[in-house]
Amino acid sequence: MSREELSRYFIASGCPIATTTLYRCVHLQEQLQSLGYAAEVAEWFEEAKMNPEKALDHDVIVLYRLPLCSKLEKLVQDARELGKPVIFDTDDLIFEPELTAWQRAVRNLTPADQNQHLEWVRRYLATLLACDAAIVATPLLAELVRRRGKKAFVHRNALGREMLELADRLYLQRRDRRIDGKIVIGYGSGTPTHGVDFQETTAALISVLQQFPQLELWIAGPLALPPALENFGARLRRFPLMNWRGWFDLMSQFDIALAPLEMGNVFCRVKSEIKFVEAGVAGVPVIASDIDPFRDSINNGVDGILAANDEEWTRALRLLISQPGLRRNMGEEAHRSVLARYSPQARASELVTILPELVKNKESAPV
Repeated sequence: MSREELSRYFIASGCPIATTTLYRCVHLQEQLQSLGYAAEVAEWFEEAKMNPEKALDHDVIVLYRLPLCSKLEKLVQDARELGKPVIFDTDDLIFEPELTAWQRAVRNLTPADQNQHLEWVRRYLATLLACDAAIVATPLLAELVRRRGKKAFVHRNALGREMLELADRLYLQRRDRRIDGKIVIGYGSGTPTHGVDFQETTAALISVLQQFPQLELWIAGPLALPPALENFGARLRRFPLMNWRGWFDLMSQFDIALAPLEMGNVFCRVKSEIKFVEAGVAGVPVIASDIDPFRDSINNGVDGILAANDEEWTRALRLLISQPGLRRNMGEEAHRSVLARYSPQARASELVTILPELVKNKESAPV
């Protein structure tokens, strides 16, 4: 099919978390529109809100994190009869029943809730298998999709227009910031399960907080901290979970941003590098776990630092704390890197090459 025949895109989100819908759906919509396509986003968080007829008025249908149900099954069948491609989208490992044991949140569920979660995972897998192809946020996710016999293309999370406008203002404000005196190390947690990730850097943080009295540690969102960190009193500041605008504003006040992920966990390995992107666009240097998403995106020692154990985390923190000029230079490099690779324009350019492949040789897969 030609570009003209595939000019209208319908993007349905099945995830009620506002930030994820923003990154995977609204930003995709913006990128498509910048290329001259029409694109609409719908929130299909409940089956009752699904409108298959409206979706079928478009030329290409994108399903973000939607488990298969009767309405969705009928939609895919009707789209196949009409020759309209249906694309599966995810930025998380939601479709592999055999790998759910790696997901920390599931371990804390009751047996009944674990069974219910497994059923949802199977339904996500059913949607994936019903679709013609998939777009995903990371290479490892793409590999796992291909193991299921489906075409998969990497389209990384990126900034949207509104995000970039706010980040630009915060970045300019930050350039006047003093780089001596108090030093703020910051971390944002979306859920309490990130406590395991934070353990990757806890020992190093305790060490540098003891060594450098000018340090403060700022934590946003729900996160259970060990007593050894709580003992630092007023030097530890807690902030509530906030929307992305509030988070960008808070993060722009960091001197160093932390992006720890549990080493060796496949669910962490498929995560996107969004913590580097968000901090980098504001000019904040990042120390991140030496794991797939950050290894793919960070030029170690240039626009960020990778750390794989307590010793490396401690060394990286001491380096950035003791060298304010390095902090500034690394933040500037991160800013340049993010603008070059994660701006709306950069991702739209990538879409130009992905879209023809997504809809080419449309597969016929049984639902």
